[in-house]
Amino acid sequence: MTKNNEILKRMTLGTEYLKRLDQSGYTLVDMNMIEPFSLDDKNHHPTSIVFERDSTIYAIRSDWTRTLLNFNNNYFSDDRKFGYFGPVVREETSFYQAGAEIYHANEADIIESIISHINFVHENSNKRINTFVINNDQLIDLFVDQYGLSEEIRPLIYSKNISDLRDELGENHDLYKILSARVSTQFELIDELFKSTDIMKLINEIRKELAKVNDNIKFILDLSFRSPQRYYNGLYFQAFLNTNSPVLSGGQYNSSAFGLGLNISDGGLL
Repeated sequence: MTKNNEILKRMTLGTEYLKRLDQSGYTLVDMNMIEPFSLDDKNHHPTSIVFERDSTIYAIRSDWTRTLLNFNNNYFSDDRKFGYFGPVVREETSFYQAGAEIYHANEADIIESIISHINFVHENSNKRINTFVINNDQLIDLFVDQYGLSEEIRPLIYSKNISDLRDELGENHDLYKILSARVSTQFELIDELFKSTDIMKLINEIRKELAKVNDNIKFILDLSFRSPQRYYNGLYFQAFLNTNSPVLSGGQYNSSAFGLGLNISDGGLL
Protein backbone atom coordinates (compact mmCIF):
# COMPACT_ATOMS: atom_id res chain seq x y z
CA MET A 1 0.00 0.00 0.00
CA THR A 2 1.42 3.40 -1.01
CA LYS A 3 1.64 6.19 1.55
CA ASN A 4 -1.15 8.10 -0.20
CA ASN A 5 -3.46 5.10 -0.15
CA GLU A 6 -2.62 4.39 3.48
CA ILE A 7 -3.52 7.96 4.51
CA LEU A 8 -6.73 7.90 2.48
CA LYS A 9 -7.78 4.52 3.88
CA ARG A 10 -7.04 5.57 7.46
CA MET A 11 -9.13 8.72 7.11
CA THR A 12 -11.93 6.79 5.38
CA LEU A 13 -11.99 4.19 8.14
CA GLY A 14 -12.01 6.93 10.78
CA THR A 15 -14.91 8.70 9.08
CA GLU A 16 -16.91 5.49 8.67
CA TYR A 17 -16.25 4.62 12.31
CA LEU A 18 -17.50 8.00 13.54
CA LYS A 19 -20.59 7.71 11.33
CA ARG A 20 -21.34 4.34 12.92
CA LEU A 21 -21.05 5.82 16.42
CA ASP A 22 -23.18 8.82 15.45
CA GLN A 23 -25.93 6.51 14.21
CA SER A 24 -25.72 4.62 17.52
CA GLY A 25 -26.33 7.75 19.60
CA TYR A 26 -22.76 8.57 20.65
CA THR A 27 -21.59 12.15 21.16
CA LEU A 28 -18.60 12.77 18.88
CA VAL A 29 -15.68 14.83 20.17
CA ASP A 30 -12.70 16.50 18.51
CA MET A 31 -10.38 18.41 20.84
CA ASN A 32 -7.02 20.12 20.82
CA MET A 33 -4.01 17.85 21.31
CA ILE A 34 -2.58 20.32 23.85
CA GLU A 35 -4.26 19.97 27.24
CA PRO A 36 -3.84 21.34 30.76
CA PHE A 37 -1.78 18.89 32.79
CA SER A 38 -2.53 17.51 36.26
CA LEU A 39 -0.71 15.09 38.53
CA ASP A 40 -3.58 12.62 38.21
CA ASP A 41 -2.96 12.54 34.45
CA LYS A 42 0.68 11.64 35.07
CA ASN A 43 -0.31 8.81 37.39
CA HIS A 44 -2.46 7.28 34.64
CA HIS A 45 -0.20 8.13 31.70
CA PRO A 46 3.45 8.23 32.83
CA THR A 47 4.69 8.55 29.24
CA SER A 48 2.85 11.83 28.64
CA ILE A 49 4.94 14.61 27.11
CA VAL A 50 4.60 17.73 29.26
CA PHE A 51 5.88 21.28 28.93
CA GLU A 52 5.48 24.67 30.63
CA ARG A 53 4.20 27.93 29.14
CA ASP A 54 3.52 31.10 31.15
CA SER A 55 3.79 29.21 34.48
CA THR A 56 1.17 26.66 33.37
CA ILE A 57 1.91 22.99 32.72
CA TYR A 58 0.46 21.42 29.57
CA ALA A 59 0.56 17.93 28.09
CA ILE A 60 0.29 16.53 24.59
CA ARG A 61 -2.61 14.10 24.45
CA SER A 62 -1.38 10.53 24.95
CA ASP A 63 -4.75 8.87 25.48
CA TRP A 64 -8.34 9.87 24.78
CA THR A 65 -9.75 8.26 27.92
CA ARG A 66 -8.16 10.78 30.29
CA THR A 67 -8.96 13.61 27.87
CA LEU A 68 -12.66 12.72 27.88
CA LEU A 69 -12.76 12.28 31.66
CA ASN A 70 -11.31 15.77 32.06
CA PHE A 71 -13.79 17.16 29.52
CA ASN A 72 -16.72 15.50 31.27
CA ASN A 73 -15.60 16.68 34.71
CA ASN A 74 -15.07 20.24 33.55
CA TYR A 75 -18.31 20.64 31.62
CA PHE A 76 -20.60 18.35 33.65
CA SER A 77 -21.93 16.77 30.49
CA ASP A 78 -25.07 14.67 30.80
CA ASP A 79 -24.05 12.59 27.80
CA ARG A 80 -23.02 9.02 28.58
CA LYS A 81 -21.50 7.80 25.32
CA PHE A 82 -18.63 9.50 23.51
CA GLY A 83 -16.75 8.62 20.32
CA TYR A 84 -13.49 9.96 18.91
CA PHE A 85 -10.93 9.62 16.14
CA GLY A 86 -7.72 11.60 16.18
CA PRO A 87 -3.99 11.70 16.87
CA VAL A 88 -2.23 10.91 20.13
CA VAL A 89 1.46 10.98 21.03
CA ARG A 90 2.84 8.23 23.23
CA GLU A 91 6.48 7.44 23.90
CA GLU A 92 7.51 9.99 21.26
CA THR A 93 5.44 8.23 18.60
CA SER A 94 2.30 9.74 17.06
CA PHE A 95 -0.56 7.67 15.72
CA TYR A 96 -4.29 7.90 15.16
CA GLN A 97 -6.58 6.41 17.76
CA ALA A 98 -10.29 5.71 17.40
CA GLY A 99 -12.58 4.54 20.17
CA ALA A 100 -15.53 5.01 22.46
CA GLU A 101 -16.12 5.74 26.13
CA ILE A 102 -19.30 4.92 28.03
CA TYR A 103 -20.00 6.37 31.48
CA HIS A 104 -22.31 4.56 33.92
CA ALA A 105 -21.98 1.54 31.64
CA ASN A 106 -24.11 -1.48 32.42
CA GLU A 107 -23.50 -5.03 31.20
CA ALA A 108 -25.70 -4.54 28.15
CA ASP A 109 -23.68 -1.43 27.18
CA ILE A 110 -20.41 -3.35 27.48
CA ILE A 111 -21.54 -6.34 25.44
CA GLU A 112 -23.22 -4.22 22.74
CA SER A 113 -20.11 -2.04 22.40
CA ILE A 114 -17.73 -5.01 22.10
CA ILE A 115 -19.88 -6.81 19.54
CA SER A 116 -20.58 -3.72 17.43
CA HIS A 117 -16.85 -2.94 17.28
CA ILE A 118 -16.01 -6.51 16.29
CA ASN A 119 -18.64 -6.31 13.55
CA PHE A 120 -17.02 -3.08 12.33
CA VAL A 121 -13.63 -4.81 12.19
CA HIS A 122 -15.06 -7.74 10.23
CA GLU A 123 -16.83 -5.44 7.79
CA ASN A 124 -13.62 -3.49 7.11
CA SER A 125 -11.02 -6.24 7.05
CA ASN A 126 -10.37 -9.28 4.90
CA LYS A 127 -9.62 -11.17 8.11
CA ARG A 128 -11.73 -12.10 11.10
CA ILE A 129 -10.83 -11.74 14.75
CA ASN A 130 -9.59 -15.16 15.77
CA THR A 131 -8.33 -14.57 19.32
CA PHE A 132 -10.01 -12.75 22.19
CA VAL A 133 -8.07 -12.51 25.48
CA ILE A 134 -9.89 -11.34 28.60
CA ASN A 135 -9.28 -10.94 32.32
CA ASN A 136 -10.69 -9.15 35.34
CA ASP A 137 -8.45 -8.19 38.24
CA GLN A 138 -11.36 -8.82 40.57
CA LEU A 139 -11.01 -12.54 39.86
CA ILE A 140 -7.79 -12.45 41.84
CA ASP A 141 -9.71 -10.73 44.64
CA LEU A 142 -12.03 -13.75 44.65
CA PHE A 143 -9.09 -16.13 45.01
CA VAL A 144 -7.55 -13.98 47.75
CA ASP A 145 -10.82 -13.90 49.70
CA GLN A 146 -11.87 -17.51 49.18
CA TYR A 147 -8.48 -19.05 50.00
CA GLY A 148 -7.20 -16.47 52.50
CA LEU A 149 -4.20 -15.56 50.34
CA SER A 150 -1.88 -12.61 50.89
CA GLU A 151 -1.60 -9.73 48.41
CA GLU A 152 1.92 -10.95 47.63
CA ILE A 153 0.32 -13.56 45.39
CA ARG A 154 -0.60 -10.95 42.75
CA PRO A 155 2.87 -10.34 41.27
CA LEU A 156 3.41 -14.11 41.09
CA ILE A 157 0.18 -14.45 39.10
CA TYR A 158 0.92 -11.52 36.77
CA SER A 159 4.45 -12.78 36.06
CA LYS A 160 3.17 -16.36 35.87
CA ASN A 161 5.94 -17.44 38.24
CA ILE A 162 4.87 -21.06 38.38
CA SER A 163 7.76 -22.30 40.52
CA ASP A 164 7.20 -19.72 43.26
CA LEU A 165 3.44 -20.31 43.10
CA ARG A 166 4.05 -24.01 43.64
CA ASP A 167 6.31 -23.27 46.62
CA GLU A 168 3.78 -20.79 48.04
CA LEU A 169 0.56 -22.74 47.45
CA GLY A 170 1.46 -26.36 46.83
CA GLU A 171 0.72 -28.45 43.76
CA ASN A 172 -2.81 -29.33 44.88
CA HIS A 173 -4.02 -25.73 45.23
CA ASP A 174 -6.73 -24.71 42.75
CA LEU A 175 -4.93 -21.50 41.78
CA TYR A 176 -1.67 -23.34 41.07
CA LYS A 177 -3.51 -25.94 38.98
CA ILE A 178 -5.17 -23.20 36.93
CA LEU A 179 -2.01 -21.22 36.23
CA SER A 180 0.12 -24.27 35.48
CA ALA A 181 -2.46 -25.65 33.04
CA ARG A 182 -2.71 -24.64 29.37
CA VAL A 183 -4.09 -21.13 29.07
CA SER A 184 -6.84 -22.45 26.81
CA THR A 185 -8.26 -24.43 29.76
CA GLN A 186 -8.31 -21.60 32.31
CA PHE A 187 -11.82 -20.47 31.46
CA GLU A 188 -13.43 -23.81 32.33
CA LEU A 189 -11.40 -24.19 35.54
CA ILE A 190 -12.18 -20.66 36.79
CA ASP A 191 -15.81 -20.86 35.71
CA GLU A 192 -16.22 -24.04 37.75
CA LEU A 193 -15.15 -22.15 40.88
CA PHE A 194 -16.86 -18.78 40.37
CA LYS A 195 -19.68 -19.33 37.87
CA SER A 196 -22.29 -17.80 40.19
CA THR A 197 -20.43 -14.48 40.56
CA ASP A 198 -21.35 -11.36 38.57
CA ILE A 199 -17.78 -11.24 37.26
CA MET A 200 -18.00 -14.63 35.58
CA LYS A 201 -21.59 -14.13 34.46
CA LEU A 202 -20.48 -11.13 32.38
CA ILE A 203 -17.48 -13.00 30.98
CA ASN A 204 -19.75 -15.92 30.09
CA GLU A 205 -22.20 -13.61 28.35
CA ILE A 206 -19.42 -11.97 26.31
CA ARG A 207 -18.15 -15.42 25.34
CA LYS A 208 -21.62 -16.47 24.21
CA GLU A 209 -22.17 -13.33 22.11
CA LEU A 210 -18.72 -13.62 20.52
CA ALA A 211 -19.52 -17.17 19.43
CA LYS A 212 -22.53 -15.82 17.52
CA VAL A 213 -20.23 -13.49 15.58
CA ASN A 214 -17.51 -16.08 14.97
CA ASP A 215 -17.95 -19.61 16.26
CA ASN A 216 -14.26 -20.32 15.56
CA ILE A 217 -12.96 -17.54 17.76
CA LYS A 218 -10.38 -18.55 20.36
CA PHE A 219 -11.69 -17.22 23.68
CA ILE A 220 -8.98 -17.06 26.35
CA LEU A 221 -9.46 -16.12 29.99
CA ASP A 222 -5.95 -15.59 31.33
CA LEU A 223 -5.37 -14.60 34.98
CA SER A 224 -1.81 -13.51 34.15
CA PHE A 225 -2.94 -11.17 31.36
CA ARG A 226 -2.53 -7.49 32.31
CA SER A 227 -3.73 -4.51 30.38
CA PRO A 228 -1.07 -1.97 29.37
CA GLN A 229 -3.48 0.75 30.56
CA ARG A 230 -3.06 1.32 34.29
CA TYR A 231 -6.51 2.78 34.85
CA TYR A 232 -8.45 -0.39 34.01
CA ASN A 233 -9.57 -1.88 37.31
CA GLY A 234 -12.19 -4.41 36.31
CA LEU A 235 -12.74 -6.38 33.14
CA TYR A 236 -10.36 -5.75 30.23
CA PHE A 237 -9.64 -7.46 26.92
CA GLN A 238 -7.69 -7.50 23.67
CA ALA A 239 -8.80 -8.91 20.30
CA PHE A 240 -6.41 -9.97 17.54
CA LEU A 241 -6.43 -10.39 13.75
CA ASN A 242 -3.60 -12.93 13.44
CA THR A 243 -1.00 -10.33 14.45
CA ASN A 244 0.98 -9.38 17.51
CA SER A 245 -0.89 -6.07 17.78
CA PRO A 246 -4.47 -6.05 19.09
CA VAL A 247 -6.97 -4.58 16.66
CA LEU A 248 -9.35 -3.87 19.54
CA SER A 249 -8.80 -3.42 23.26
CA GLY A 250 -10.66 -1.96 26.20
CA GLY A 251 -11.93 -2.33 29.71
CA GLN A 252 -13.68 -0.98 32.79
CA TYR A 253 -12.35 1.91 34.88
CA ASN A 254 -13.52 4.43 37.48
CA SER A 255 -15.97 1.83 38.84
CA SER A 256 -18.72 2.38 36.26
CA ALA A 257 -17.01 3.55 33.05
CA PHE A 258 -16.06 1.43 30.05
CA GLY A 259 -13.86 2.31 27.11
CA LEU A 260 -12.42 0.60 24.08
CA GLY A 261 -10.02 1.57 21.34
CA LEU A 262 -9.84 0.54 17.69
CA ASN A 263 -6.42 0.13 16.06
CA ILE A 264 -6.54 1.95 12.72
CA SER A 265 -2.86 1.63 11.92
CA ASP A 266 -0.27 -0.86 10.70
CA GLY A 267 -1.01 -4.16 12.41
CA GLY A 268 -4.61 -3.15 12.92
CA LEU A 269 -7.15 -2.44 10.20
CA LEU A 270 -4.49 -1.10 7.80
